[in-house]
Amino acid sequence: MSKKILITGASGFIGSFLVEEAIKRNYKTFAGIRKGSSTKYLEDPAVNFITLDYSNDESLDTALKTFAAEYGRFDFVIHAAGITKSIRKSDFDLVNFDYTRRFVTALRRNQLVPDKFVYISSLASFGPGVGMEPVTAENTPNPLTCYGNSKLKAEQYLLSHPEFPSVIINPTAVYGPRDKDFYFLLKSIKGHLEMYIDSDKQLLSFVHVQDLSDAIFLAMESKVLHQRLLVSDLNHYTAKAFNQLVKEQLHVKTIRLIIPGFIAGIVASISEVAGKLRGKTPLLNRERLKEFKAKNWSVDCSEIKQLGFDPKFTLERGLEQTIKWYKEQGWI
Repeated sequence: MSKKILITGASGFIGSFLVEEAIKRNYKTFAGIRKGSSTKYLEDPAVNFITLDYSNDESLDTALKTFAAEYGRFDFVIHAAGITKSIRKSDFDLVNFDYTRRFVTALRRNQLVPDKFVYISSLASFGPGVGMEPVTAENTPNPLTCYGNSKLKAEQYLLSHPEFPSVIINPTAVYGPRDKDFYFLLKSIKGHLEMYIDSDKQLLSFVHVQDLSDAIFLAMESKVLHQRLLVSDLNHYTAKAFNQLVKEQLHVKTIRLIIPGFIAGIVASISEVAGKLRGKTPLLNRERLKEFKAKNWSVDCSEIKQLGFDPKFTLERGLEQTIKWYKEQGWI
């Protein structure tokens, strides 16, 4: 019989790709979604849905017990549910930390502990590299933002329970079809505007969503437990080099602006106030600005490399595929 896998946050950008990969690998796949979530990218008839309300223990228990009565327990759980942006800073702790804790507690309470629980965290939980040295799994975490702190709290909770079989994935900036954050960046360059904050020499790292999916399943199917695994395409780039690749793919020339940090701070504050009035989280706010200003987001992915991780997408190829998808969707 096929092994059973639950992927939470299945309606999201990364989650939807994980569902596709699980089906491709012949897992009996369950997509964990919230009530009212879009299932636009979850139309494969092999997808089984389970609605999970992490804010309500009784509802969570009912959903898990109903599943267990029919199928038994999950062999694997990939917890990709979470938020990356919010108007209220308190939402990060609530969703990324507290809901993760409640979910793990519910799995234990209902005797549904899987063979492995994979937590999708972020490079943001580590914070940027010191000087020009890449971030490594041995670095002492020093997140810059409420988002990064909330992810770190969830990691620390999991690592403080060695009896619970978890592994933590810390991807760098993830891009690919369906992603909206990269879309806004590309749209700016498509509009002939190339912007930097303080410098164009900021070190960056990226991973295509399909390569990230491969890395997650590689870690899940390995014997690795109670570890953080950093994931990128195994390269790093300057902000200038990244923008040059985008310009070449879009066949555009740009006006190049290097904005001083204090001016960017004023713009971020105004953008944040305007976002609150509209009830939307702006792409640029004071929290995100901390990450945009950091000089070094390069990473050392030695641990995932040792498991045999071999990315299929160079940044050039990944951008080409992503931009083609955006064009096909009429986004750019």
